[in-house]
Amino acid sequence: MSINGCEMLIRLNNYKKGLKALKEHQATTKSPSVWAQLEEEVLDLQSRIKDLECQITKKNSQEI
Repeated sequence: MSINGCEMLIRLNNYKKGLKALKEHQATTKSPSVWAQLEEEVLDLQSRIKDLECQITKKNSQEI
């Protein structure tokens, strides 16, 4: 795996940890407006994770 591939995996791991933290924070919030704001961030991060996973899969298939 290339250095760029390792960097992508590190970024993916960080995104997943961030997503977990956002969801935990969202679960404990009482304010509907804060919950909604966190939901937007959750959706954005889920999209980034999906995109990065696709990039990693594509890169791995090209290296084979």
